[in-house]
Amino acid sequence: MAPPPKIQKLTTEHLERLNIGRRYWKASIASIPEDQSYRKVLIKYLKEIHKNRQEGWGLWLWGQNSRGKTWAACAVLKEASRQGYSCYCTPTSQLRAAFIENHRFDAFETVAERVQSVDFLLLDDLGKEYSGKGSGWSELMIENLFRERARQLKPILITTNLTREEFESRYKQSALAIALECMLPINVKGGDLRSVLRDRRIARER
Repeated sequence: MAPPPKIQKLTTEHLERLNIGRRYWKASIASIPEDQSYRKVLIKYLKEIHKNRQEGWGLWLWGQNSRGKTWAACAVLKEASRQGYSCYCTPTSQLRAAFIENHRFDAFETVAERVQSVDFLLLDDLGKEYSGKGSGWSELMIENLFRERARQLKPILITTNLTREEFESRYKQSALAIALECMLPINVKGGDLRSVLRDRRIARER
């Protein structure tokens, strides 16, 4: 599979279609502090972006709040888009309603179709989605999405506060097995990245 033609610059339209939210339009690997150990892993992932797309290899970013998981994942998604790949981000808290109420992505696709079709999918804040008491519907939806994209060798990126044990407890061993088969787990440690970025902004405005 030949790589798609590169996009030299992401326009507002590109960024809106990514659905990462305006807060993350400026996300970049360069903005991640160099002392963050996961930074090098992301750089290597992007250097091999075409191979990772062909092999369906995604990323599993987990850790505590405010460590920069979503910022990092959006930076990866932006670069994948700049490389010409179709990309989409959705908070998992919105995914259930999108499936049930048949929300549209655009005139040609529903959100449910979009999350299946894009080259790179980012599921943000996995574990924050509604979980009906005893129904298991949301968990099954997530597992089926994992399974179908893994089967089609389409990379999934996830961000989550869940540890591996918590992930297995919520989504069961079958979903965990699929995740480990097609995603690189990265424990996003370090300080509060939001505070770092805020301090940088304050320093620039002085």
